Amino acid sequence: MAIPTRVIASPARGVECVKKRAKRLHFTAFSRDAEQVATASGRVNLMGDHVDYAGGFVLPMALSLHTAVAASRADHDCAVSESSDDRAWTRYAFGVLAQLRDAGLSIPPLSLAVASDVPVGAGLSSSAALEVAVARVALAVVGAALEPRALALLCQRAEHIGAGVPCGIMDQWCVTHAQPHQSIMLDCARLTSTLITLPPTLVIDIVDSDERHALRDGGYAARRADVEAAARALRVPLLAQLPRARWHEIDALAPQLARRARHVVHESARVHEMCAALAANDLARVGALFFESHQSLRDDFDVSTHALDAIVERARSEGVLGARMTGGGFGGCVIIVRRA
Repeated sequence: MAIPTRVIASPARGVECVKKRAKRLHFTAFSRDAEQVATASGRVNLMGDHVDYAGGFVLPMALSLHTAVAASRADHDCAVSESSDDRAWTRYAFGVLAQLRDAGLSIPPLSLAVASDVPVGAGLSSSAALEVAVARVALAVVGAALEPRALALLCQRAEHIGAGVPCGIMDQWCVTHAQPHQSIMLDCARLTSTLITLPPTLVIDIVDSDERHALRDGGYAARRADVEAAARALRVPLLAQLPRARWHEIDALAPQLARRARHVVHESARVHEMCAALAANDLARVGALFFESHQSLRDDFDVSTHALDAIVERARSEGVLGARMTGGGFGGCVIIVRRA
C-alpha cells in the first residue's frame, strides 16, 4: 500500500510573502490596514522528543517556514486565519494576549490576521510559531518588547492556560532564540542553550505523513502524566535527571511507567551523543541515533503511527543514514538524514 507523503521544502518566496499575505488578509477581513506585522518560524526537533517537560536535553532546529500575524487596534479581540476552519487555534492566540495583559502590559483589544507556511499538526511547532508571532505583533503595537527568555516562558504559559496543552519549553524556546537553520542544544531544566553547528555534509529532509495530530486531544497530556508518575515513583523531581547509576531502578516500575521512563532517560542521553557525533562529523553514528530514537518513541512511548513507521522503514530500505518521527507524535512528520 502506498504511503501518502510529501517532502516539506522552504517556500521560495520566503518570509516577506507570508507577511504580505497576513497584511492582505487583515485588510480584507477588517477593512483597514494593519498597524504592525510580526513573524516567527517553525522548528523541527533533531533529537530529544518528549523529554523537555521531564527536564532533559533537546536538539531543535529553526526552519525557514514562517507564521505572520498582522494586527491593528480594535473594539474587541478578534482573529482570522487564511487556512483554518477550526477555531480552536484562537485559544492559542487569545491566550497569548491574556498572558501579556496579566503581565501588566497595556495591550489594547486587537484584530489579528494570520498567514502561515508552517503546516498545522505536523509536529513542526505551528502552535509555538503562532504564539510567538502574536506576542511580537501585540508588543509592537504598543512599542514594547520582551527578551527571548521571558517571551518563551510567557508563550508556554499561554499554551498551558489558554489551550490546555501541558507542553514543555522546547518549542517556544527554539522559536524565540534560533534563526532559521540554526540548531540549539537546550537544557530544559536550567534553561541554558548552546548553538550547535551542523556539518555541511549532512542533508536533512522533512517528510510529512499527512496524518494530523492535535495535542489538545489528550494523548500528549497522558504521556506527560506517565512521566511525572514515574518521577514520583523514582523519587526525583524531573525524570530526565535520574542518575545513570540508578537507571536499573526503572525495571521495578509498573510496565507502562517503566517504558515511559526508559525512553526519557535514553532519549535525553541521545542528545549528548548526537552533539558529539555532529562535532566529529560521524554521520554513521548520527543516523544510528535517529533509528534508535524512533524505535524508542514507537515501542516505549507509544506515540508513533503505522504511517510514520512505514516512512521510516522505507527510508531505511533506501539506504539513508537515519530516520525518525519528530515532534509530539500521533501523526506529523518524519525527519530523514542522509549524506550530501
